Amino acid sequence: MEEDAYREFASYFGPRFRTFFLSRGLPVGEAEDLATNCVTDVALKVGKYDPSRGGGHFEAWVFTLARRALIDWWRRRQAAEPLPDDLVFPEDTDERSDSLAEAVDALREAFAKLSADDQAVVGSRDLGGMEPYGRIAERLGIQPEAARVRHHRALRRLRAMLEPDPRIQRLLQGGSVA
Repeated sequence: MEEDAYREFASYFGPRFRTFFLSRGLPVGEAEDLATNCVTDVALKVGKYDPSRGGGHFEAWVFTLARRALIDWWRRRQAAEPLPDDLVFPEDTDERSDSLAEAVDALREAFAKLSADDQAVVGSRDLGGMEPYGRIAERLGIQPEAARVRHHRALRRLRAMLEPDPRIQRLLQGGSVA
């Protein structure tokens, strides 16, 4: 029963989210990804909907959440603006180079421990230019929502492997890289 309700919710709101995000200037792939994310996120929050607060219209509540997701998307994009070409980096020290090389080795080792599907999702999404979840899903033969969840879980597994690694700890503590 819940699965049918989710499908109905997704088929009704998914295209509306996509159109809403496109009308706000997002590229097609980003609009599709954000629409997919919103369908999943809002569906998970439906239990928090209270019609007695704020006018009580369900669709208005849903689009409030979509607007917030759009604002978050723009904020992340601004934070990820490319660095200027004329940026001057401080002189490299052997200690810093060694720490960075160790951290890269730690990342490669942890990445190699992920399953082939997790490597494909993380590689396509984070190492290959932010490929949309829809394309990743097509390649893996799954739904876009499932690709998003798989990506999130793969990153969580990668983080769990990296956080205790002393090579990463040295880098995070800022002792040799600053």
